[in-house]
Amino acid sequence: RPVRPANSSGCVVMVPPRRYPSRAWWQRGGMSCLAGRMTLPGTPAPAGAAEVLRQPAHQVSPRAKTWWTVRAAIRWAIVIPLVTVVLAVIPDVPWYAAVAAFFVLAAAAAAHLIVMPRFRYAFHRWEINAVAVYSQAGWLTRTRVLIPISRVQVIDTVAGPLERSFGLSTVTVTTASSAGTVRISGLPTETAQAIAAGLTVSAAEDTDDAT
Repeated sequence: RPVRPANSSGCVVMVPPRRYPSRAWWQRGGMSCLAGRMTLPGTPAPAGAAEVLRQPAHQVSPRAKTWWTVRAAIRWAIVIPLVTVVLAVIPDVPWYAAVAAFFVLAAAAAAHLIVMPRFRYAFHRWEINAVAVYSQAGWLTRTRVLIPISRVQVIDTVAGPLERSFGLSTVTVTTASSAGTVRISGLPTETAQAIAAGLTVSAAEDTDDAT
């Protein structure tokens, strides 16, 4: 199995064979990494902090692009006829306003369905190591969330009907704070299950160490 050389903190990072790791990769110890602790701005960063602060290593499944496209298309298919019909039945609105609205919304939908999945897939990434759960998501509004493993309390795996049809699932990692939540969507179902199992073991081990 390929590994990166140990850094100054002795962290050996397992490199997955694909853009998102399989269940077998997790079972072989893909999460094993001794990274450093986070520090405040202006203070010296301990060795290994770069492993936590860098961009997450893994992309989601390529099937997520199709899932996002279909989901957005369903929403547009509801919004466009609804707006057009509402404008058409209002007495004071000329008929051509409804036609113009239809074509404007159709053009906006086409642009959204072409651009959004590509930008979102390029930015949507995740990583889990011995220190933290790290996720970044979005395309216009972009969000990065990092939760220390020691703060993890609840790990959920969720998949709606449309998501399941593409063989995808979402992992939600929650802390005691309502704001402390990481959602990693667009994962292959087996990878999501492996992440949930691995995080459960890591959180339990961290709790045992704390006691």
